[in-house]
Amino acid sequence: MIDGLSIVPMAGRHLNTLAELEKICFSMPWSRAALAAELGKGTSFFAVAEFCGTAAGYAGMSCVMDECYINNIAVFPQFRRMGIGRALVLHLIGEAKRRNASFITLEVRASNSIAIALYKSLGFQEEGRRRGYYSLPQEDALIFTLRFSKGCMPVP
Repeated sequence: MIDGLSIVPMAGRHLNTLAELEKICFSMPWSRAALAAELGKGTSFFAVAEFCGTAAGYAGMSCVMDECYINNIAVFPQFRRMGIGRALVLHLIGEAKRRNASFITLEVRASNSIAIALYKSLGFQEEGRRRGYYSLPQEDALIFTLRFSKGCMPVP
């Protein structure tokens, strides 16, 4: 773990900061209200990476039955390249395993080579493409999935 980093459940105190982070990272950001709507949902799991007490990034997913879908992963620019994104994804993987998920999956912009390299390094496999999925600018999404076998070990 990174010195000074803790990963905590998303709470109301984080919402304003995370809504600002969304605006920095995404062309179609989630609003504060959309983030707030995830609080207390049994199917949602959102976590915040705090670096020395400051929200540095966050990640969230929805889990239904034995399927987990990563919604968002975002890290403030000044905290990038420190391993915070990796720590957040590992935290989501751990929660997916705790929930006995069959897999965890996400979409990523085809041009986001840094994120793609991270997902591949964690065992995610490219399983498809959604043409024109993103707008502003329009771009394809790649679908990356990490599948678990019984006992929640990644499937080769």
